[in-house]
Amino acid sequence: MRKNLLLFFLFLSALHFSQKPIFTKAKVNAVNVYRTSAELHNSVSVSLPAGTSEVVVTNISDEIMEKSIQINTNNKDVSILSAQYRDSYNSNYFENNNPNGKRIKDSIAILENLSTKINIERQTNEKTLELLDKNQGLLVGSNTSSVAQLMQLTEYYKTKRNEISVAQLDINKKYTQTVQKLEALKNRLKANTEAEETFSDGVLVLRIASSAGGNAKMDLGYLAENVFWEPFYEVKGNKLTEPLDVTFKAKVRQDTGLDWKGVKLSLINARSSRNNEAPVMHPWFLNSYKNEERASIGYSGKRDTLKTMAIEEVVVMGYGIKINENQLNVSFDTDIPYDILSNNEDHFINLKQIKLPAEYKYYTVPKYSTTAYLVADIKDFNKYNLISGAASVIFENMYVGETRINPNQTNDKMSITLGDDKKISVRKEMVNDKASEKLFSSYQEKAITYDLVVRNNKKEAINIEIRDQIPLSKDEAVKIELLQSDNAQLDKEKGFLLWNVKISSSETKKFRVSYKVRYPKDFSIGNLN
Repeated sequence: MRKNLLLFFLFLSALHFSQKPIFTKAKVNAVNVYRTSAELHNSVSVSLPAGTSEVVVTNISDEIMEKSIQINTNNKDVSILSAQYRDSYNSNYFENNNPNGKRIKDSIAILENLSTKINIERQTNEKTLELLDKNQGLLVGSNTSSVAQLMQLTEYYKTKRNEISVAQLDINKKYTQTVQKLEALKNRLKANTEAEETFSDGVLVLRIASSAGGNAKMDLGYLAENVFWEPFYEVKGNKLTEPLDVTFKAKVRQDTGLDWKGVKLSLINARSSRNNEAPVMHPWFLNSYKNEERASIGYSGKRDTLKTMAIEEVVVMGYGIKINENQLNVSFDTDIPYDILSNNEDHFINLKQIKLPAEYKYYTVPKYSTTAYLVADIKDFNKYNLISGAASVIFENMYVGETRINPNQTNDKMSITLGDDKKISVRKEMVNDKASEKLFSSYQEKAITYDLVVRNNKKEAINIEIRDQIPLSKDEAVKIELLQSDNAQLDKEKGFLLWNVKISSSETKKFRVSYKVRYPKDFSIGNLN
């Protein structure tokens, strides 16, 4: 009987033990960073008893997208029955796994309680001294019946005040020391917190069945929000005879609630949450009706819409960077582990430094701006696998501003604006003596003439592209005739004028444009200049 009872209690204790949650911490090993989210790959190790267990996996991001959770294990004896995310878990596990911080917090609590008590004693003594001082007239005043009584009260006041004042000195000293210790502990706690890796309070509660028990390793992956990356360039140029030095970087920031320490990054130029449903064709019926029925027929049909998301093609390059191209996208895979803290601050990763052969020229459009810009034309830019992004420009060791690199174009050249040059003067001068307005019986005619003046104040000759335009008409009754363009290339469909010229040092060149507009007498044209 006694033996059976012992076995029964052992069984109950074993059952109770098996029902206790098993804690383990997820370690982020690799991260696939999309433009506005990230896929966190974690490794989890846990020792399981035979049977069913509740496993609490800590260090899970607060920004988790629960539908994206994936858990894999190579152990055939282990089955994942369920997985549930919780933003907190009531347990002493977290405090026990940070004993240093817990000791400091406990000491802070004790000192805060002590300083409060000392402060109360200080305030009590101060009030007592104030009471003695305010009532000393009452103690030694006219109510005393004899000299002996007066001397007795005076001695009491002197002794009591001296006693309280001396005690107050000790209390003030003790209070100062307590506050200093408290401040030192708070600084230690802050330093300890900053030195430690930031962990999230989120957990995954797993129900796991193990037929044999033992150690189990699991791969845990999920998507988290509050992660961003974008390409960024540094463009440096020294001379117009040398190629551009371009550093291709990634600007990454995250605020997932946990730090990424020593992780391998894969930067993907796409969005994780895209529409994954292929379009389905439906019959296309025309909504036809007679014109006289227009007012009586209302359209009540619903239109099916398909939301699509444009995903830029991306190519990877870099220091320790590999190109990994699959059927859907291309990623930038780093070989070097990185630390990306959860502080929502920009972290820059160098992907590649390349030299871009460039043809340099100046460019100006006097109609919009009397500024000449230095532009670098890049041929065969597709082979450099660039991504559209912002770029800071440094030319001749001077920061000249920001521009944008945009390889998503159909032209055979990609142009990068490097900045404006104040040594090139550009102006537009109206030639009034060549302007005319004529009125005929059924139509009127207006002629406009102006000069585009460009002066090169630099020490060397320059090549400059000058662009202008003449108006176009959508009405057959309005006729435009180009009278003079000084050998400009004319795009008749768009009305664009183009000059590619070389201007020597200290040389000034003029380009005259003259055109005539003929339109009916009862017409008005408001945007003619």
